[in-house]
Amino acid sequence: MALRFTLRQMVVFINVARLGTTVGTAAQLAMSQSAVSAALSELEEMVGERLFDRNGRRLVLNDSGRRLLPGAIALVEQAEAMTRDFESESIALQIAASSTIGNYVLPTVLREFLAEHPDAKLKVIVANTRDVARLVGDFVADIGLIEGSCSDPSVRVEEWIDDEMIVVAPAAARAGLGNRAALAQAPWLLREVGSGTREIFDKEVSQALGGVNVAIEIGNSEAIRRTLLSGFGVSCLSRHVVADDLESGRLVEIDTGLPAIKRPFSVVLHRSKSLTRGIKVFQSFLSAYSERKTKQQIS
Repeated sequence: MALRFTLRQMVVFINVARLGTTVGTAAQLAMSQSAVSAALSELEEMVGERLFDRNGRRLVLNDSGRRLLPGAIALVEQAEAMTRDFESESIALQIAASSTIGNYVLPTVLREFLAEHPDAKLKVIVANTRDVARLVGDFVADIGLIEGSCSDPSVRVEEWIDDEMIVVAPAAARAGLGNRAALAQAPWLLREVGSGTREIFDKEVSQALGGVNVAIEIGNSEAIRRTLLSGFGVSCLSRHVVADDLESGRLVEIDTGLPAIKRPFSVVLHRSKSLTRGIKVFQSFLSAYSERKTKQQIS
């Protein structure tokens, strides 16, 4: 069935009923008097009945108008509620983050974000870089945060904040890792293939050492950290992962003689994704977070 009424006509009708004049309604709705009169005439034509009695310059609801008014008010109030909902647009986001970011950076980011947007509803998936890109590419995640490279043509990647990878070992193992040959032969604890951490390690460390002794592959940086803390192995991890352990002396940074290993953490979005207000707000927050981090590093 075709709709016979418009919300504009309902709003005009309700205001004329309340104010009694087209002049007052025009001022209230920031419309011309002729536009108000036209909308009211169109509505009466569609109803097939007069809705007001004319009493001099005033318009007074008749029986037909009184019958229509409650439904008109309910309809407009519902439309206004829908408008408010979309204007406020409670933020609901599905965020995918690679392991290091998800476990060591994102918790602080989300805490600060929720302090600014306490009504936001967030769902977080932590996976490796390759899977995060896939989740964004399949429209499962609204936005992704990764620590490795991404070649998926369906997504665009924007650098976010800088990270540093360092070689670490239990404090007691430092003496036995004084040269590259010893490092290559040491039992390495590495992330799985497909993770951003492993990608950087293979490119920047393993090749420079002529290959390494991979003792254990573990799909979680926290598990690698805990294995190191038990006194076994050597690894290459984000400084974010081991910052507290370095400060306490439980783990030590190993001087490999190699150049510093820098990498960007990046934001991933689908090229065809409609950017909702929630995504835009979160993007803006991430940009502000990045600027704060940069200023802290400079100072």
